[in-house]
Amino acid sequence: MRQTIPHAITIRRVLVLLVCVAFLSEVRTAQAITRISNVCTIDGQMPLTVRGLGFVVGLNGTGDPDETGPTARAFAAFLKLSNNPLLDPKELTNLGSVAAVEITATIPRTGISRGQQLDCQVSVLFGAKSLEGGSLITSPVELAGVADDTVVGLASGRLIVDDLVNPTTARIPFGLVMEQTVDMNILRRPDQIRLLLNRQYAGVEMAREVERAINQRFYLEASNVNIARATSPVAVDVTIPAQYDNHIEFLGLLTEITLKETATAARVVVNASQGTIIVTGDVEISPAIIAHKNLNVEIADPFVELHKRDGDQVPQQLADLVNGLNQLKVPTNDIIGILRELHFSGRLHAEFIER
Repeated sequence: MRQTIPHAITIRRVLVLLVCVAFLSEVRTAQAITRISNVCTIDGQMPLTVRGLGFVVGLNGTGDPDETGPTARAFAAFLKLSNNPLLDPKELTNLGSVAAVEITATIPRTGISRGQQLDCQVSVLFGAKSLEGGSLITSPVELAGVADDTVVGLASGRLIVDDLVNPTTARIPFGLVMEQTVDMNILRRPDQIRLLLNRQYAGVEMAREVERAINQRFYLEASNVNIARATSPVAVDVTIPAQYDNHIEFLGLLTEITLKETATAARVVVNASQGTIIVTGDVEISPAIIAHKNLNVEIADPFVELHKRDGDQVPQQLADLVNGLNQLKVPTNDIIGILRELHFSGRLHAEFIER
């Protein structure tokens, strides 16, 4: 039997509930606040990847095949650097216990100092079948993408294979020891930084709110001058007041500033594999008729004549449709399919993200 959402009956009970909730929210409104540190990051503070090449030894015949020339040549060069040169390359006839690997690790966006340790990951480069039981020979790593070949750390240690179905990747907890300090350059000028709004908060309203909150907090300290200026929906430039010769002290105060709630961007995020739907902001939908499997959905204009106290008509919201479909016990994956088609047809007025 086909299920239909008619014009007059469509989600009336749900809307009555929503009206009650809206009325109560007008009587008792709680102003949501958050800190700048939860909304923004500082330009220049970003994770950095370090990488290197090395050898895993101690494998039980699952290393690179004998015919892998690059592994044999590189391992011969390694032995020579270790003051143990080969007299004849033919001596490397059984490399089943050795695998050439790529080493990677991520330096956090706050930077790292010499002597600190990081987890690192290793992946086979050639034909090795498994890294289980192996150990990484001490190997240098460098900053990826940097023109020079300065070694910033040394990686070594016993490998842990988490995925036995795909044992060609492994990790070494605290396997990378930093030999160099890596600082993040966060100053655009000696007296200026830039705040970048995280993707989920980016927008003109939030950028202006960050600007307003900073200028209000430091107005007197900056001799009645505004120090923050929103330059785009994702960026706010901030001039450090002269009395803060230590910019870290200023950043500590800056990131703890609280922001008032602003209109959340209209966004729909769905995850079909997890059966999850997240709706943020006021997501509106236009009239449409959708036939999906054994379900007919008619999105009329409007569902129900619903008005605010001042007489203005309430815009048709996606939440009404989703709640109505839930009352009809429509499976979540079918709801996601309907939302997907609404998006492709241009009837869903929001950013649509599918994971």
